Amino acid sequence: MLKKQWGLITLALVMVWSIMGSTVSAAASQNPIRVYLDQVEMKFDVPPTIKNGVTFVQFRPLFEGLDYTVKWNNADKRINADNGETKLQLIVGKKSAHINGQRTKLPAAPYISKGSTLVPLRFVAEATGYNVIWDQKKKTIQIETGKVDDKTKAQVNAFLSKLSQAENERSIEKVSALIDNYAPFYEEMIHDYGEYFKSQGQVTYTNINPVNMYDYGATVFVTKTNTWKSGPFYFDVKQDLILKLTKASNGNLQVFYEGVISESYAAEELIGKQPAVPVKVKSAIEETLNTQYEGYNTENKQLLLSSFDPTTWIYRDVISVLEDGWFEEFDYSLSATEMNIVQYDGETAIVHTEETDLEGDHTTMYYMKQNLAGKWLIADTFVILRDEDGKIRSSLSDPREAKLIH
Repeated sequence: MLKKQWGLITLALVMVWSIMGSTVSAAASQNPIRVYLDQVEMKFDVPPTIKNGVTFVQFRPLFEGLDYTVKWNNADKRINADNGETKLQLIVGKKSAHINGQRTKLPAAPYISKGSTLVPLRFVAEATGYNVIWDQKKKTIQIETGKVDDKTKAQVNAFLSKLSQAENERSIEKVSALIDNYAPFYEEMIHDYGEYFKSQGQVTYTNINPVNMYDYGATVFVTKTNTWKSGPFYFDVKQDLILKLTKASNGNLQVFYEGVISESYAAEELIGKQPAVPVKVKSAIEETLNTQYEGYNTENKQLLLSSFDPTTWIYRDVISVLEDGWFEEFDYSLSATEMNIVQYDGETAIVHTEETDLEGDHTTMYYMKQNLAGKWLIADTFVILRDEDGKIRSSLSDPREAKLIH
């Protein structure tokens, strides 16, 4: 699952467990809503309320109850919360939030009532990895942190061993059998594996940590390492993932959702390198990247596509999102303040750029190939984003989330 993870995380953290659990009903009665964390009732100065089917609660008691340290920026009406593993940022009136710096859609915007800021409860709890259960009759919400025993850990380890084996064998049939057919992005996951399996490489799962266990499955944090060997190129990447696993009717685990928390790429170590590159090659590569920027900024589909290698996953995905009305949804003002070729072998190159857009500044790495006509084209890419506190993290460059990147 190398290419579309941030595209999945945008919607999945908001909706995924709503599919498995009971969804909050908009037709709530006048009975007060009561919220419990592992069977202990949480207390709020402003009562929880339902607006348009979304349950809102006072932000500080919720975040602090979930072991977050909270900072409130009154000027920007912004909430920053950090529990050591997950950083959340929400802004009053905005229907988007940030999870570890990654922008994510919200079911509804936070708002202020009676001097207190209220936030969507389900989003916050599930972004933290907890399960949320709504009891319509009792008007109660249960937040479950789950418990994990040695048997569960062994089951999870065995499952991930089987999954990595299927991935390394490049077997769509075996991988498909390990994915829940009711996963909200099942078709996309199978598609991604199909793209990924066109290359040869090695997958390993380490630092396996099942943190929550429920009757229907488990939440697992794990490190996944993808190393390219041959075939269509992809950047070697180490990802910290959150996995939602469900149990099949026979009790076997299956992947229901996979989200990327953070990544680090081996190519980041190339930044600062200065290989010898012919002037004509440097100019041709810069021309392609500038064409890409112009394609984004002018919403010129053909110009944008002309920058990408048509044999690659990224070209096919750009076509897909363009057909979905991508330019109707996003605006761009993308440019590069710096371009440096950091690896070059005559036919391929890795380019480090410093870019700026409406969303701010970021670093992008491009893998580029020269086609038979001698033109240099983009074949793979990833982005290094900077958090508010200045820390650097990486993100897959996914056309379905290109607004976060470009």
